[in-house]
Amino acid sequence: SYLFNLSNITSEGFSYSGSSLKQRHSVVSVSYFNMDSQEIDFEVVEDSTLIAKFGSVIKQVKAFACTSRGQAARLGKAILFSEANETEICSFTSSIDSGVVIRPSAIIEIADPVRSGLRRGGKIASVTSTTVITVDDSANTDLPTTNSPTLSVILPDGTMETKDISSISGATITVSNAFSQVPNVNANWLIQDNTVQAQLFRVITVEEVDGINYAITALSYVNEKYAFIEDGA
Repeated sequence: SYLFNLSNITSEGFSYSGSSLKQRHSVVSVSYFNMDSQEIDFEVVEDSTLIAKFGSVIKQVKAFACTSRGQAARLGKAILFSEANETEICSFTSSIDSGVVIRPSAIIEIADPVRSGLRRGGKIASVTSTTVITVDDSANTDLPTTNSPTLSVILPDGTMETKDISSISGATITVSNAFSQVPNVNANWLIQDNTVQAQLFRVITVEEVDGINYAITALSYVNEKYAFIEDGA
């Protein structure tokens, strides 16, 4: 629902930290109310890969208002997946124009050139129409025309839209389909393709710092976890 790069955060940049290995489990025992026996029952979910890595580290969970064994199993799989794959926390401070829009639980994209090695985000320098924009710094920006590049921009109403790039000429980018609104000058933009993707994070906290800046903390987010939980993918 929003994007961040070095152009809309403070000079301190993005700060990353990971969870402790002591907080990661390989076996989850979920208790639920069995309607057939009318007693508390247990569903045990384990990950053989994590057991080989960490040993049998058991987490006890009470599934509130749960009367389904399948639901209890999905809860256990969700916990195991999150502790194994969504362990990184990103903290940064953003300006008020971004801070007032972001809310906890929002899924955001972070383009950090320190990690990717490429600058693919910044501020819009000028706007010609709903399909043509000019970026701020083409000399230091990687502007790909292959591997299915896409352009994401923040629109005047605070929403984010992504369109396929049809052509790039110097600092001017043309998209194949028009944005629903004409982007504002100095709005944030981001380019991705099949080889370099932005990092996905889920916002945990948003805190006003000094009236003009907002401190944001986000946890890494993997959208494929639902296919794993529901279908075993």
